[in-house]
Amino acid sequence: MEEIRVIPLGTISPYEKDSMNCPGYLIKYRNKKILLDCGSGITRLLKFPEDLNKLNIIITHYHKDHYSDIGSIQYASYVYHNLGLISNKVNIYLPKNDFNYSKKSIVNNKESYCNYIDVYDGYNFNIEDLNIKLKDNKSHSIESFMVKIENNNVKIVYTSDIGTTNLNDLICFCKNSDLLICESSFLKKHNTDCKTHFTAYDAGILAKDAKVKKLLLTHLWPEEDKKLYLEEAKSVFENTEIAKEGKTLKLWRNC
Repeated sequence: MEEIRVIPLGTISPYEKDSMNCPGYLIKYRNKKILLDCGSGITRLLKFPEDLNKLNIIITHYHKDHYSDIGSIQYASYVYHNLGLISNKVNIYLPKNDFNYSKKSIVNNKESYCNYIDVYDGYNFNIEDLNIKLKDNKSHSIESFMVKIENNNVKIVYTSDIGTTNLNDLICFCKNSDLLICESSFLKKHNTDCKTHFTAYDAGILAKDAKVKKLLLTHLWPEEDKKLYLEEAKSVFENTEIAKEGKTLKLWRNC
């Protein structure tokens, strides 16, 4: 059995608070690492320079709560490479379509030891035997990519920021996932008319309809009681947890 570790580094939005950071999930498999988003504060939980080696970062969209720590990683890669402590460039996968010059500001950073790869709707690539596929959920306020990571035995889906206007495509993309990491910014009690973010109840419905095995709630409001998110999602999907910074989830792949 081979271990795939999923480590929440950031679980709240739109700002960090106390020991909680903005969105970021580190996946470790064999000697490779995949970082899903790079929100403010997540570098506090990375181990430098170790985690810079063979690191692949996927920025799902250009809202700052999802990429604001990228500059810290860029500069760390630059320094540690100059010290001879990392030999592989950090691979940063970025949406091809820029937004408010966000991409330009990232790729123009010369004090970095990084490769930059454009991604688009339907883009896919492989790391070891893991296939990584990106899909624009077409339901957020700007272009935002869901990420599916799978091999013959394990399937993980990270929704990034999604809304309620494209549910059939969302269900199809998440179908039969072993782990669904799903945003749930709001609670039903908030009575929001926002259609570009989920409630915890919406996340539960998605997990149920997509027949996933486990739901992990993320992208929570910093000031809200997390127990309320859990209760709301569990009302429709029992196998639900709240993501917590540093709490590792272990998935297993049959060799």
